Amino acid sequence: MKSTKILLLLAAVFSLSITSFAQQKPATFIGAEGGISLPLGNFGKASTASSLMSINGTVNDLSGYGKLGGFGALNGAWFFSRNFGIGGLIKYGTYHLKNVDSLSQGYEESFDVDTTRTTTTDYKMWSVMPGIYFNLPLAKKFDLTARALVGIAHASTPNITVSIEDGGVFDQSVVQGSASKTTFAWDIGAGFRYEITRCLAIDARADYFYTKPDFTIPNSGRNNNAGREVKEYNQPLESVNFSLGIAYQFSKHKK
Repeated sequence: MKSTKILLLLAAVFSLSITSFAQQKPATFIGAEGGISLPLGNFGKASTASSLMSINGTVNDLSGYGKLGGFGALNGAWFFSRNFGIGGLIKYGTYHLKNVDSLSQGYEESFDVDTTRTTTTDYKMWSVMPGIYFNLPLAKKFDLTARALVGIAHASTPNITVSIEDGGVFDQSVVQGSASKTTFAWDIGAGFRYEITRCLAIDARADYFYTKPDFTIPNSGRNNNAGREVKEYNQPLESVNFSLGIAYQFSKHKK
């Protein structure tokens, strides 16, 4: 008799667990997010002016000169269980260049001219990445979220133009042209979600992003080997991203 009661109790608990599982499945959502992106590794480094002052040239400098950037993204997911779902992310971001003055000073000394002026465009990056989403309720209306995404990124390097003046005469500008590449990329991160209403929620999260395009970079206007010259750039474009977002939730289940 006692064993029968235990079996009935276990069956009841199991039944309640299944019901709870179904009720607590997170809602399908689509949302928008945006924030700041901090370049890491060589991508975020800048060479000093003195290290670029060479009449023999500084070929394929590893420094990417990537500055703190900004990005915006659309993402969404459908949950097939209480904790796990599938979804994807489409993101676009840009990065200005930092320490541009060091480039100018390096060219001035290398070319032995009076003045140079360096103008640049930005790094630009698109990424499309599907993957796995995770959701864990921590309190009423407050969840821990995470995602692991794998896909492709299309990145382009900045165009760098160095205008040269010597003895009051403008020489031909030296140009490091922009190059672009599409390659493998991945992203992993976690954050928190707070439900404002039944259909709207806000997110705060941090992610690590990685891609490694092998750029072949065109150069023009160079009459000698002096100064910085980058013909190839094969370094990771990695970053830590901090974002805030808002999500619209469909088919919201009870918790």
